[in-house]
Amino acid sequence: MKRQAVSARMVKSLGWEDGIMEVEYISGLIHQYHQVTEAEFVRATTGNIDKKVRLIGKSHPFTRVEKD
Repeated sequence: MKRQAVSARMVKSLGWEDGIMEVEYISGLIHQYHQVTEAEFVRATTGNIDKKVRLIGKSHPFTRVEKD
């Protein structure tokens, strides 16, 4: 999935495709959050990105993705 770099303290990049939001954290971890609407993703890309990603993480299941 293509991700775009973001300016945040904990999040390095974000991407969205077919209901999955992929988050690359500064630590190098990559999580895919499931059942995320496009509107939720768009909201997560503005303002306090770290806070919005945390909120999505609390309300959506996720899987950890291994780096290539």
